[in-house]
Amino acid sequence: MSDAFGWNTTNLRGVADRYAERTGCRVYVPDFMHGTSAPASIKAVIDSVLNDRGFWGWLVKPWNLLKAAFVMVPFSIRNKPEKRYPGIRKFMDDLRCNEAANLKVGVVGFCWGAYGITHLAHGEVAANGKTIIDAAFTAHPSEIEVSRDIEPVKLPYSMAIGDVDFALPLKEVHKAAEILDAKKDVDTEVVIIPNAKHGFAVRGNPDNKEEKDMADQAEDQLVRWFTKYLS
Repeated sequence: MSDAFGWNTTNLRGVADRYAERTGCRVYVPDFMHGTSAPASIKAVIDSVLNDRGFWGWLVKPWNLLKAAFVMVPFSIRNKPEKRYPGIRKFMDDLRCNEAANLKVGVVGFCWGAYGITHLAHGEVAANGKTIIDAAFTAHPSEIEVSRDIEPVKLPYSMAIGDVDFALPLKEVHKAAEILDAKKDVDTEVVIIPNAKHGFAVRGNPDNKEEKDMADQAEDQLVRWFTKYLS
């Protein structure tokens, strides 16, 4: 499940293709936002707001904040995770009852997509009586409340996140890790990647070695996790 920029971005599709190649799984990248994802062009504006610290960055920040809000506020209204979750659940239920009736199912959620995969990891049951999924992985999650959304996790759940992620502050990451670690009857993990910013797994620059290494680390984590639980 994609981040706010939807299923059609080059980076996300490339990631999906690599996941398929490395795990041997069939990978679906559905459009759960029904064509209303945030345009990729706004990413540079958001990055400027978050990262530019020089004089010029501070000078243009109010204008960039307005530009970002003009795009992201309508996006957030249209695509509240709670609003889109019934469609996500129906898609996954149909998948479990048809193509994947006798297969293992894993879900991946980046940023916005974390809400959906985390709720599926609560152990929801499909119409055929099986749990909808078998395992979940999320990188740089947003749209989740740790106590509300992490506490009910009942299925194998892996998280990759940076220690400087604005969407889930480090204090909340540690809280999530404590909650998951206390679940002795289910396998979970939280891997904190130093200096990794929000979006590192799918939005990084592949020509930047540091950013590529962070994305590769998340990819390797996913491959290990799904090799363990979907094979």
